[in-house]
Amino acid sequence: MIHFVGAGPGATDLITLRGASLLGEADVVIFAGSLVNPELLSLAPEGCTVHDSSRMTLEQVIDVMAEATHANKDVVRLHTGDPSLYGAIHEQMMRLDELGIPYDDTPGVSSMCAAAASIGAEYTLPGVSQSLIVTRLAGRTPVPELAAHGSSMAIFLSAGLLNEVQAELLCGAYDEETPAAIVYKATWPDEHVVRTCVGRLAEDGERAGIRATALILVGDFLKAKGERSRLYDPTFSTGFRGATHANGRATGFSSQRRSNDIALVSFSDMGQELAERLAADLGGQAWRCEPGGLAQWTSEAFAKSAALVFVGATGIAVRAIAPHLRDKATDPAVISVDEQGRFAIPLASGHLGGANDLARRIEEACGAHAIITTATDGRGVFAVDEWARHQGCVVANPERIKIVSAKLLAGKVVRLQSDYPLPDDTPAGVVAITTEACQQRCVSHHSPDIVLSPRSNIGAGALHVVPRVLVAGVGCKRGTPANLLVERLRTTLRQAGYDARALSRVCSIDVKADEPGILAMCAEFDVPFETFSAEELAKTPGSFSSSSFVRDAVGVDNVCERSAVLGSGGGTLVWPKEAGDGITLALAERPFAPDWRWSRG
Repeated sequence: MIHFVGAGPGATDLITLRGASLLGEADVVIFAGSLVNPELLSLAPEGCTVHDSSRMTLEQVIDVMAEATHANKDVVRLHTGDPSLYGAIHEQMMRLDELGIPYDDTPGVSSMCAAAASIGAEYTLPGVSQSLIVTRLAGRTPVPELAAHGSSMAIFLSAGLLNEVQAELLCGAYDEETPAAIVYKATWPDEHVVRTCVGRLAEDGERAGIRATALILVGDFLKAKGERSRLYDPTFSTGFRGATHANGRATGFSSQRRSNDIALVSFSDMGQELAERLAADLGGQAWRCEPGGLAQWTSEAFAKSAALVFVGATGIAVRAIAPHLRDKATDPAVISVDEQGRFAIPLASGHLGGANDLARRIEEACGAHAIITTATDGRGVFAVDEWARHQGCVVANPERIKIVSAKLLAGKVVRLQSDYPLPDDTPAGVVAITTEACQQRCVSHHSPDIVLSPRSNIGAGALHVVPRVLVAGVGCKRGTPANLLVERLRTTLRQAGYDARALSRVCSIDVKADEPGILAMCAEFDVPFETFSAEELAKTPGSFSSSSFVRDAVGVDNVCERSAVLGSGGGTLVWPKEAGDGITLALAERPFAPDWRWSRG
């Protein structure tokens, strides 16, 4: 058997436990003598045959492997760092495949990880860079264009070409003041770090006498403090922790768009002062734009934030967001506020994204006049998309919003069919009737313009407003693959007749809180995962199927049905437990009482 093993960056205690164990049982070791710390060979047993591959060709390496395999010996092919990076293992594996020789691969700690640790840096600082380019300069091995992106960069195998590296960087997205570092033999006893900048990279490297066995790091991550990570922000939800507002009230979990995630950017001292004041009032995070940094900030904020507030000229905001605009269903709210705080102008997602509401909140916070330009708001007409958002619903076919709004603006009546009773104070121009009454009166010939229902089959031609009322309870064997869980949930939703967008959360017992397959399934459906203790589940009122095996395993007789009902706030079990492939699944619908709450301008 051939074991490819990553030796780590150099320090003998940075090889993995698995790698050290394989090395300790090897009959033959082939190690990269020019790069691997020879002290690691002390882990090999006495009598082990050792070959230095720095003096061998590929053919000679394969010959040693083949001969050892035929003699039923275990071979450790010891590569520096992690062999998946510039390890030349693929060509070895191809030859072994041709010869029918079995092998496996044990990863190691890469030198780029060790180099970052040596200088106390993080490659992916929020607000600075969320991308790391791993590359090398074109020497005898050609590579693509090096420095066009401006992201954090780790450059391998190029310490002997510092002049060329510097020239390429300056021709790309980096200037002479961009921070850089040369880390020689990270974690070795003779480790040496040269902190410099792109403009002095070659000069400082030459002065330090570094020619090889070094990694070049480039990017603003080397100097910037960056923004606070969302991962440990108390106002941000994860699969293991709910968010908390400033008043301390837990909000539970949320989808990718988070209602309290507001990103603000400014361009002057006066603007920054206003941005910080608004951030404190609105629960957001303010960032002072540095030269050349707006494009990256906008890209990252557009992807992760519920709202973007530009404190500065409206033209700056328009140009910044233009490449990212897609549609009203997915775009975040975007507002422009002048630096004196006189006007707050929604630029995108006024209704579905909540930009109009946020502009009004900014008006209350600093006295700015909210400039609302959407036609329904201007004329005091019912805005169905804003109503849907206030009800906590999803619009399944947003392209039909304009059809409904156009009828209302033309003074026509729209019919709203609802699975739930609605209050009598119906907005002007809206005729509401429940689905039950519609069926009893046989008025199906009056096709609805809007249907409020979590069901998937509502017929054609109506704007479908989907309340997020469905809770899935799930149980599974440890290690159940995510794809099986995802497919099972999709199938169950389809069989039960529910639109997948009606799913609001997935629930289970707390021993499943870290179950990778369930967490991946929740990410696929963009819903939170909530767990309960066995005691909480056992106290859930209702009639549930019972399993003595489940009780003996986790302390309660049923997980999926009980967690679905408990997670739905005492709702109705609408799809009882189904079991198969080591998965149990049930669906409950939480109580839902829609009203006519919406912004009336």
